[in-house]
Order: sequence, then C-alpha cells, then structure tokens
Amino acid sequence: MPASEQLLSLFLADTAAGHVTAKTASSWLTGLQMWHVLNGTEWKGAELLKRMKKGVKKLAPKSKSSECLPITYDHILALRHHLNLSDSRDAAIWAVTSIVFKACTRLGELIPKTHSSFRAEKNVSRDCPKSRKSLQTGRRVFQFHIPWTKTTGNQGAWIYLFGSNDEIDSVSALEHHLYVNANIPPNAPLFAFETTSGWSFLSKDDVMTRCHAIWSPLNLPSPTGHAFRIGGATFLLMCGVDPWIVMKIGRWSSKAFLLYWRDVESIFLSFIDESSPTVQKIKQSLAQIATFTS
Repeated sequence: MPASEQLLSLFLADTAAGHVTAKTASSWLTGLQMWHVLNGTEWKGAELLKRMKKGVKKLAPKSKSSECLPITYDHILALRHHLNLSDSRDAAIWAVTSIVFKACTRLGELIPKTHSSFRAEKNVSRDCPKSRKSLQTGRRVFQFHIPWTKTTGNQGAWIYLFGSNDEIDSVSALEHHLYVNANIPPNAPLFAFETTSGWSFLSKDDVMTRCHAIWSPLNLPSPTGHAFRIGGATFLLMCGVDPWIVMKIGRWSSKAFLLYWRDVESIFLSFIDESSPTVQKIKQSLAQIATFTS
C-alpha cells in the first residue's frame, strides 16, 4: 500500500469490465478506498480510474435488477391493510410475510415451496423450540428455532423477532397467528391454519399468489419470494440500523454480507443520496466488516 492508480485500473479491467455493473464495481472501489482510509494511506484514484469506471459502465452486462426487485415497506403495508386478520389463512400469511421481511429470512426456510414438498425434518413445526421475553426497555422479543437453513443445513438456526411500534410488528403478527389458529396439532407446520374440515398449511406458492393478488390492483411490482429478504435488509438499513446488526439478524457471515451488499446497494442508494451521513456511516461499518474477511 498504497495501491497505485495503474494497479487499481488493472483490477477493474481484469475483474469488472464485461462481468459486473458499474455500481458493483463502484462498491468494490469504495471498500478498497475505505481500507486505505482506515490504514491512514493515501488513495491514488484519479483521472485514469475515472475513465476506467466509464469503460466498465459501457461494457456492463445486461442488468438483472428487474429479476431482483425488492419487496418494500409499501408492499408489506399493503398486505397489512388488505389481508383479513380475522381469517385463519390470512393471519398465517401475515405472520410469515412480516417475519421474513423484518428478520431478513428466506421464505423457503419457514415454509415449503409446495404442499407435496413438506418435510418434517426440514420445515419448522408448531412445537419448535421457542421463547418469549421482554427487554428492560419493555421491547418484546420472540425467538424460535428452525431445523434447517440454506447455509447451516440440519443445524438450523434461531430466528429473532423484535416488537415494534409500527404497523409491521412481526411479534404481534406471530402471536396473533398462534391465537387465531390455536387448534392445530403440535407436530403440524408452524404456519398451519384452521379450516372448516380441520387444518392445512401454507406453501410458498400459496403466499406469493395471495400477495400478488393484493399488489397487482395497487400497481405495485410483483417480486419473487427471495425479495422479502433483500427488501427487509434494505428497510433496516434505511431505518438507520447498523450493518453489523443487520448482518446478525439476517445470519450472514462477514464475507457473505459484503457480497450481499452489492445487491442491496443499488436499491438503497435509489432512496438515499450517496453523500448522506447515513450512507457514509454504513460504508464505514462495511469497511470494518471487511477487515474480518481477510
């Protein structure tokens, strides 16, 4: 260190040009720049690097952002206002959607894709380990254990929910679901709901079909189920939650979160100016997180 401008430009030419978007390349450079700042070293980026960034932009592959549209606060608020929470099925849908959004969780880790794909050893059940408590501040916490995740496999993971004063209170949503659907067998899926003939349970297809039916008349984009996770992370960052906390809530490793930030950054910066104190604070935290990946 410091890295010369020629070296930085060669880095972009070799790893970014024709492979990633300009925003992704810019996020890489931001991380490198913050590394230099934290180590008290001069940043050499100037005119040559600026021209190289323009070249990366021209050679960028076709954007896939339309395939990764986030689920926003407006999407979740629309569900809250249009789902009938006195209906057992809608109560279950509100619980699972508010949880995957606020806890930055994969929808497929809480419910199966289809009814035929349910597996007791992989999908969370009603009698899963769970606990409730209140913090000294009076804030409620609800945690439950899921038996499988994409990254930990059969070790599973704990999902932490924190009560909030807004309309998207995932703790209240889950408690309401458990109350409305009280007559469910303990070995049934956690998001099972009562029916006139007994009970049934939610699948990803069920949830997304219901969501799209609400979003479409409101002219809201209809993203995929994975968009709950990226939308939740974006929402928390926009609320000023430190990236360290978001990383832990979403159960990302340091390296995985930095990679995930590339997906979140373009969405996040479309709402908040890059020069704002919030963005600068986040980038400082990300630079600190980056030190744990080396």
